[in-house]
Amino acid sequence: MTRPVPTGKLYTSNPAGLKFLKEEAELWQIMRAGHELSGAIRVKELSPSDQLFHTYIREWKGLPSEKWWPYYEEQFMREMKTDEKLQGLRAIYKKLLLGHTIVLICFCDDHRICHRRLVGGFFKQYGVEAVELNPVTTEQISLF
Repeated sequence: MTRPVPTGKLYTSNPAGLKFLKEEAELWQIMRAGHELSGAIRVKELSPSDQLFHTYIREWKGLPSEKWWPYYEEQFMREMKTDEKLQGLRAIYKKLLLGHTIVLICFCDDHRICHRRLVGGFFKQYGVEAVELNPVTTEQISLF
């Protein structure tokens, strides 16, 4: 049995990137807490667990991403297999099958080291390419 390919579009972004959105879309704020974006629905089940978030805040924030991102990514990918996350992923998939356009939003500046990229990337196996609206395209150069 072949799986239907969704006709909807999937984007990822931070709030600054929403200015590049050129079509009607559902805004899904995939964070447990923080500032509410106007017009967005909060989808806590697609955010990092409290444990992972607090580990980032206590141990990794401010460190170069190459020191912590591999651990963060590994842990978040394990979390993506939990019932809570699978419920949220199924909700996106159903909307995409119906032709909806969805933007997954969080406040990280760099999409390359952000869970929104991981959530969006999950759908590649289903024929959906998540497009970042506000990509970081240049490397940060350390002066010291």
